[in-house]
Amino acid sequence: MSETIFIHIPKTGGTTINTAMQGTYWQTTPGFNYRHILPDKSSNCGDIFNPKNADEFKAHILFMMLRHPVDRLISEYYFIKERKEFTKLLKPHPKDFESYIRNRQTQNYVVNFLKGKRMYSTVAATEDDLEDVLEAIDELPIHVGIFEQFSDSLAYFTDTVGIEWNKDIAIKRMTLRRPKVSEVSEELKKLIEECNSLDMELYNYCLERFEASNKAKGKFAFHGDRYDHIVAYASRSCLYEFCLDDKNFIKQNFAFFKDLTFFLINDQKIKDGRVLTSTWNQTFLATFKKHFPTSSLGNELTAPAVFNDDPIEHAHNIGQVIDTFFIANNSEKGNYRNMELDKSLIPSIESPKKKGFLKNLLRK
Repeated sequence: MSETIFIHIPKTGGTTINTAMQGTYWQTTPGFNYRHILPDKSSNCGDIFNPKNADEFKAHILFMMLRHPVDRLISEYYFIKERKEFTKLLKPHPKDFESYIRNRQTQNYVVNFLKGKRMYSTVAATEDDLEDVLEAIDELPIHVGIFEQFSDSLAYFTDTVGIEWNKDIAIKRMTLRRPKVSEVSEELKKLIEECNSLDMELYNYCLERFEASNKAKGKFAFHGDRYDHIVAYASRSCLYEFCLDDKNFIKQNFAFFKDLTFFLINDQKIKDGRVLTSTWNQTFLATFKKHFPTSSLGNELTAPAVFNDDPIEHAHNIGQVIDTFFIANNSEKGNYRNMELDKSLIPSIESPKKKGFLKNLLRK
């Protein structure tokens, strides 16, 4: 379908759509028919939404997906907050979610992206930009699906674009851990809507348009979870980056975390994200207890309430305990450093232990 152009707005399920279209494991390289983020972090969508180019694109079939700005921004923040290649573009660096929302560079991101601006551009989106986007959607036209109605949107794309999907679709690029929209305060949700008024207007316009025109109902089976992305995440950064705010603790034990990563992924060749996270948690706790056997932090880390059957949630609880402890005991930060990997402390890779391991650790 060389005449088809897919516009992949970040954090709208675009990697899932792109890989399902192309039959690939991971997303393909952006180009004329696949609009996304280029290596220099700029968008390659601007020509589509330039009114001067309307005649050129009327010969093509264009489609994209939109996501409610509140949900999209939550997903975006918790996806990129440990990825320095993205956060380094923001000035000042956001210290938390609220400061991320208030940063002018994050606001109306979707309109800016569609107009071809660089990720986190310092040039604010304008009403004129929004008008260009809406005009292109109407006049070309651009078929717009809605993330919150993902299955029906795929069926809508079949009807309007002509894409036939497999009934079984792999979900790609899930955020490891993020709060649900219902868990975010009403004040923050209102702030997101106020700071992203142009994106809100775009979303509401397309939602109304979608619900008025779409009659298709999708019956797709989606598979995959956040553990599918753990190994790739750990390969490029410390696994605990996502759950630890106190990065100094990671720096003080960098050699241990690095050696653990290389051993589990390269030597043991673990490819299962759940196994990797579970093994990582158990090895970390055993190593911490070996190096700091009588510490109060060690006792808190191995308290039964910290454990969770879900390894990612267990890792999150470990991170919270460490962060909370150092906030209350700032002077002790320098005491917990230079851990070393002892391979004898790594549990069986084939059958990672869970509750049994914790009980044994508490007895030691």
